[in-house]
Amino acid sequence: MGQTDRVTPGALIREHLTARSWRERCYSLLSLPLAALGLAAVLVTAIVGILSAGLLFLPVLALTLRGDRALGALYRLLARALLRLEIAAPPLPPRAPGLSGLLGQQLGDPAAWRVCLYLLIRIPLGVAQFTLGFLWWTYGVLLLCYPLLWKLEPLHRTDAAGVRHSYDLEIAGWYVDTWPRALLVVVFGALVLVASAWPGRLPLLADRYLMPRLLGPTAASLRLAQLTETRAHAINEAATTLRRIERDLHDGAQARLVALGMRLGRAERQLALGNVEQSQSLIRQSRQETKEIIAELRELVGGIHPPALDAGLGPALSTLAARSAIPAQVHLDLPSRPTAAVETMLYFAAAELLANAGKHSEATTVTVSVSSTEGGLRLRVTDNGKGGARLDGTGSGLRGLAERVRTADGVLTSTSPAGGPTVISIELPGTPAAGSPRPGTI
Repeated sequence: MGQTDRVTPGALIREHLTARSWRERCYSLLSLPLAALGLAAVLVTAIVGILSAGLLFLPVLALTLRGDRALGALYRLLARALLRLEIAAPPLPPRAPGLSGLLGQQLGDPAAWRVCLYLLIRIPLGVAQFTLGFLWWTYGVLLLCYPLLWKLEPLHRTDAAGVRHSYDLEIAGWYVDTWPRALLVVVFGALVLVASAWPGRLPLLADRYLMPRLLGPTAASLRLAQLTETRAHAINEAATTLRRIERDLHDGAQARLVALGMRLGRAERQLALGNVEQSQSLIRQSRQETKEIIAELRELVGGIHPPALDAGLGPALSTLAARSAIPAQVHLDLPSRPTAAVETMLYFAAAELLANAGKHSEATTVTVSVSSTEGGLRLRVTDNGKGGARLDGTGSGLRGLAERVRTADGVLTSTSPAGGPTVISIELPGTPAAGSPRPGTI
């Protein structure tokens, strides 16, 4: 542990004055009224739940659960502001159409019922947080200020021996009514204040454990939200691809085929008129046009499934490397050939990353490597350029690629400090298809 990481005695003494301690103290102060509010919410939910057995109060129960969910949002806000605890809001369950669908969504919302459980636990927990986190500190302040309180507004009592005492604090017949005793109380109050930060954090540990589990999304709900989002991306991607293919066919191949038919019609008419030489010229032009249309159709099909992948991922990546604007190397270390879907995703991802490197990186060399991982495959593209590639930039191609990778349940990560190097890594799940091993460097 370095010198900057050491906890000094002075730091321990000053801990009760840190910003963290003040935030936790405020949270503990709010814990008691919020515990009372949670108790009221739990009682209302329980009463309405019992009454809704006759179905008449089901809409009221749905509104009550909605209110409980709002209380959960309030707790998440306080945890973010005062405890620096980031908790995502749990998503609403899917809703069927109509009023019955709305009631079913609210009544079947597991997040709202988890909030009710949390509010129930918060009743004793809030009292403990208020006592240890705020009252402890308050008593320390009062003890520290005891001489002032004693002189401003003292109590008066005569003990059994007939001695009259002017005091503000009595402990088992021991009156704190002299300056030495008052200073002793001040010292004790200072010790209580110095130690006040630590006992207050004990019940907060329970909150830090419970809140993400009861007020945040579950792993299943996060997975469902991710699948819903990736499904939407996949649908949009498919629709965009279909529109592009339709546009390319309509504006490209279809128009050229119409022109080809008209040219052949002219050749036929010239042949009927006996103009053999002009007819042959039109036929030669038509033959050249046919070759160009075939090349265009092949290019269009290559945007859907590259023919280079027919020979495998290795030859396809080597073709990309040969066409790269930057000298590129390909390293392939796979036990067997991936599935067709994974191969296609890796090919297009490598093509886009090589194109981005050629346009923006100012690199002199780039390396494309594909290797197997536990449960999937990893594509890594590394260049020695200027760096600065970001996933969150406006119009970022990397962001679009990351969204497409997510549709295949993959993850894209980027490491690109200023000055380089840039490393883009794509993790894709999947099991290899049957095939021979294809390791090596290309």
